[in-house]
Amino acid sequence: MITFSSQNPNKDQGEWYVIRVISGTEENVKESIMQRRIALDLEAYILEVFVPTHDSISVRGTGTKVRKKKNIFPGYILVRMIVTNESWYVVRNTPNVTGFLGAGTIPVPVRGEELDKLKGVLDEKSEEYNIRFRPGDIVVITKGPFQESEGIIMETNETKGLVKVNVNILGRDTPVELDLASVKLKTN
Repeated sequence: MITFSSQNPNKDQGEWYVIRVISGTEENVKESIMQRRIALDLEAYILEVFVPTHDSISVRGTGTKVRKKKNIFPGYILVRMIVTNESWYVVRNTPNVTGFLGAGTIPVPVRGEELDKLKGVLDEKSEEYNIRFRPGDIVVITKGPFQESEGIIMETNETKGLVKVNVNILGRDTPVELDLASVKLKTN
């Protein structure tokens, strides 16, 4: 049996640990840990569970936006806890948990600079667009002053969710920057 130091529980204490889980079960594991901590009266030791995600926005060919939560680190979650025999056992034996990240069977807490780096990744990826349009695609503009006009995609901007479309205005090709929801692929 592993013995960890027993500490007086305090909400301000606890360290972050990385937990390996079966990929695709991160949210279920989070819920299970939160339920088990209440059922086993370990709320003072298992403080917080966090699944690092960001919003991913896909724009379909029809121009409709679909927003999904996307895991940044599939197969991993973070748990802020005070490690005792009981808290370690509850987290480790939660269904779909494969183990703590660390040396052998002893969990190693995430260092402060690593946690800051993770927060930076989350801030940077707060919203990501998954653009299905490619340069050269022919599109129809569905909104705005150029509604019903056809154009050719010249470039895409995934960070801002914009596309640059070459539209023929008065006999001249003019580049116009549009929101992804303002265009759809032309169907023959």
